[in-house]
Amino acid sequence: MANFQSPVPSGDSQPPPGFPRHIELDGRTLEGGGQLVRNALALSALTSRTVTINHVRGNRGKPGLKASHAAAVKLLAEISRSKVNGGEVGSQCVTFEPKAPASDESTSSNFHKSPLVSLLELSVQPEYTIQLPTPGSVFLIFQALYPYLLHVGSRAETDCVKVTITGGTNGSSSPSYDYASQVMAPNFAQLGLPPLSIDLHKRGWTIGPIEMGTVTFHVHPLGSIVNDEGAPDTRFPQINIMDYEHGKITQIDITVLAPDSKLSGESKTVRKYIEKQTRRRLRQVVQIMDSSNFDIPTDPDSDRADIVPITIHTSEPTTHRSRVYLLLVAHTSTGFRIGVDGFMGNEKASGPPNKKHKNGKKAKHHETRDHQIQAHESVTSCIDALIEVFVEEISKQGRDPAKDAKRSVLDLHMRDQIVVFEALGEAHGGTDKTKSRQQEGEQYWSLHTQTSKWVCQKMLETE
Repeated sequence: MANFQSPVPSGDSQPPPGFPRHIELDGRTLEGGGQLVRNALALSALTSRTVTINHVRGNRGKPGLKASHAAAVKLLAEISRSKVNGGEVGSQCVTFEPKAPASDESTSSNFHKSPLVSLLELSVQPEYTIQLPTPGSVFLIFQALYPYLLHVGSRAETDCVKVTITGGTNGSSSPSYDYASQVMAPNFAQLGLPPLSIDLHKRGWTIGPIEMGTVTFHVHPLGSIVNDEGAPDTRFPQINIMDYEHGKITQIDITVLAPDSKLSGESKTVRKYIEKQTRRRLRQVVQIMDSSNFDIPTDPDSDRADIVPITIHTSEPTTHRSRVYLLLVAHTSTGFRIGVDGFMGNEKASGPPNKKHKNGKKAKHHETRDHQIQAHESVTSCIDALIEVFVEEISKQGRDPAKDAKRSVLDLHMRDQIVVFEALGEAHGGTDKTKSRQQEGEQYWSLHTQTSKWVCQKMLETE
């Protein structure tokens, strides 16, 4: 295991002319939260450009660095030998100053638009460990580390770099372990990034009683993939998301995390009830959707509900009534995964399940009824969101299809995860030409996606 050490002071060398050494960002821009910080730190470490973020998480009710952000800053500083000012929890201004590359290294960089940090002086350990004091999202921490580790991981002299993080694996407003392993990792590979595997040791919850969990990421660095000439390819792949076709649905997976408490008037538990309702509703939707959305035989007499596999990928009992989670993942014929998920129930509930009302009656019946209503609403909401990805919202009548702005092949949350890699692939100066002239509709971008694009523009642009 690597221990955190004080960063080595930066050198005096400067990047090539035209590349600003110091970037200042307003942390209140657009989404104004943690993603702005994470993306800026990753690109700072990669390009050796100092970044100062003012008004950190300025659009949040409690601004400043959280423990998860501080942990990401600390590990990035250790690996990249950077100086940090304001990296403590609560800081509303942070400066991350990587060690500047020597002049001969920076001019020979294989980045086309921006200098890439040199690997010559880096010493990367085969394994790192982060332990959070609270169950902050382990996947949001990893978001800040992943691009940098892809580049420098080859210095570890192992097949992959292991990063074990103790914190939260299942919580609201952040990717769950299930979404990360079933959607994010396969899609990264489909877009040309090296294999990423994720091991769950224990779930960590922010919903219900606080509980810490642990996950290990196995990061295979750039160079793990061989190019057409048979040599290791150490460039970030060029990604034009509109080069990829949507494809058709070939399979739908269901993940249910819910308690095994019995429902009133039902023979099934909460978990089994949600499984049943999700299967039933999905089959109904499949039957009425246009057949062009599914990879099924053209036989008009075929039963699509039976031909399109709807399977339980994961079903686990939870230990508290508020820990009820549903994930739907559609596999496509072009190799992508579309995921939608959500929690149902009272996320803040943490008291005993049989708390009494003022009239002395137990709340168990009402709680059971609430679970049924919430389950039905959550199942319907997730299914509607999943199907929406496959429905074209822009009319093509009287218009040139090549000029229509469309939705990408990715779901809303996956879309913002790849913005950094799109920018790095372009900056890395590959010569591959993308084939698509199709425009992506900005109306399909989340605020996180817009924020990521803004940060990449600021961190990678020339003067």
